[in-house]
Amino acid sequence: MSKALAPGQPYAGRREDVAVVNLSMDRAAADLLRHYAGGKTMGRFVARLVFEYHAKEEERQRLRQHMAAVLGEAAER
Repeated sequence: MSKALAPGQPYAGRREDVAVVNLSMDRAAADLLRHYAGGKTMGRFVARLVFEYHAKEEERQRLRQHMAAVLGEAAER
């Protein structure tokens, strides 16, 4: 029987900067994940998607701020 890990404690044999995540997803999405990432690279693939999504959200926020500034200047004229 395995013992419960303390919060933040890594699994045996894993790097300390790697977190294990258990998730559920649609079967069709899981099939696509296996198609594009397959095997042991699924975690790396999902991690890259998360980083790309984060970068896209930051860019959207930057553009919103820029548009607000431009529209604010146009309203002042």
